[in-house]
Amino acid sequence: MNKTLKGIIGGGVLLGVLGGVLAFLKLTDKKPEQDSSSSAAAEEIWLWHAHSDDISQITVEPAEGEKYVANRKIDRTETTDVYGSTAVQDIANYYLEGYEDLPMSTVTIRTLATRSPELAAVSIVLEHAEDSDMSRFGLDHATRVTYVVDGQDEPIIFLIGDKTQVDSCYYLRMEGGDTVYTVSESAMEPFLKDVKSYLGTTVIADLADDDDTIVESVRISRKNLDYDIAIEYDETISETDRSGGMAMHTMVEPFYCMLSPDKSTDATHGLFGLTAAEVLTPHPTQAEIDACGFDDPFVTVTMVTDDGKQTVFRLADTYESEDGNQYYYGMVEGINCIYGFSEDASIYDNVVPGDISSKNIINLYVWDVARTRLSANGKTLDFKGSGTDQSDFVLTLNGEPYEDNERYRQLYAFLLGTKAEDLIVEEIQPEGEVLAEILLEQLDGTHSYDIKFYPAGTQKAYVSVNGEIRYRCRKSYVETLIHNIEIFSDPNEAIKTTW
Repeated sequence: MNKTLKGIIGGGVLLGVLGGVLAFLKLTDKKPEQDSSSSAAAEEIWLWHAHSDDISQITVEPAEGEKYVANRKIDRTETTDVYGSTAVQDIANYYLEGYEDLPMSTVTIRTLATRSPELAAVSIVLEHAEDSDMSRFGLDHATRVTYVVDGQDEPIIFLIGDKTQVDSCYYLRMEGGDTVYTVSESAMEPFLKDVKSYLGTTVIADLADDDDTIVESVRISRKNLDYDIAIEYDETISETDRSGGMAMHTMVEPFYCMLSPDKSTDATHGLFGLTAAEVLTPHPTQAEIDACGFDDPFVTVTMVTDDGKQTVFRLADTYESEDGNQYYYGMVEGINCIYGFSEDASIYDNVVPGDISSKNIINLYVWDVARTRLSANGKTLDFKGSGTDQSDFVLTLNGEPYEDNERYRQLYAFLLGTKAEDLIVEEIQPEGEVLAEILLEQLDGTHSYDIKFYPAGTQKAYVSVNGEIRYRCRKSYVETLIHNIEIFSDPNEAIKTTW
């Protein structure tokens, strides 16, 4: 016989002997926490069998806390496979009875049915247990769970006791039974959560990629501001693709100004996808609402969309959560629940106009302007025009025909570069004479700008828009504007574009 084969056979015999010894030792070894009268079954100990989709109702009755019931509902849901094909399927979702008016986490609620539709015990701890034994396992103050299953005459009812000390299990017995088992922690975990754990923290759904809902207006009222921030949708910007990268909204209070497309989205669309840190009080009483400070809220945000819907979000007092963080009490009108919101959940608790405003002062497209009048140091360039683009635009300059549309376009491009360095909210009375003036009138008459520049120290200039000082800009820009006005009539002088 081959020596190697002999070695394998000999090794196998030795392993078999050792395996028998180990098996004997394991069988005779007493398990921790196991009653001396109990025995562990060699085969699986099945406690119940069901299919998750056949569970029509789950009732959880904690020893301490609120009972809750989850009812099955078949939802028609569109799904997409790995190849991008879509299909509509029937999905069994579960909804909390009595909480239908609040956002729910249906994915999490489904774990009540899908985590333990059938269950095998890890071990038998005690057979023929008496009522007096139950306190040893926490089964005298157990969580009671009831499964109602299609096609079964009797519900499945089980009682969950304390957690074991050594193997991350829970004690369990079937209602009416007198045997105590241990079962896996993961199987029991869903039933040990309170009802608030199954309510959704996404208070307002996010906009889908193909959702063309328009936010018509947003108003932000806050106790630490002596004015409101009001934002409105400007359809004159949105109706043309010539707007480029401009925001489709403008600020109209505390004064009119354009918004930064990058910085203003959180103000205009910040309520979509609004997510709380925690659910605090479902269906609160009026006294509970007032106790959180909603009778005098810190922030009120009102959003109106083009579908006629008004959404009102309020932040009230702050509180310290169990994790040591400071949160706001928050509510959305029409959702009868108090939530906790982190300071980072939205910008509405600290946004100011300068955070969202654009540095651009002029936003009119060059061929949409009926009149452009520039004046400084006694010299005036008064352009009037009509048309649709550079090829057919007809211009006059100071009442005379003007045909160099390209030079006019270059000058106007410089005007679009008028940038604000600082946004000014308070009222300021300028001192000194006007340094330069820009007057713009749109062809359709919807917009006009009367922009004047005043001295504001050696390096800056105030910018007045339609009679109100609202910005500061670099004085070097004004000096360059004056230069371009003075040299415009000389075609040999290039329009200066830097300052």
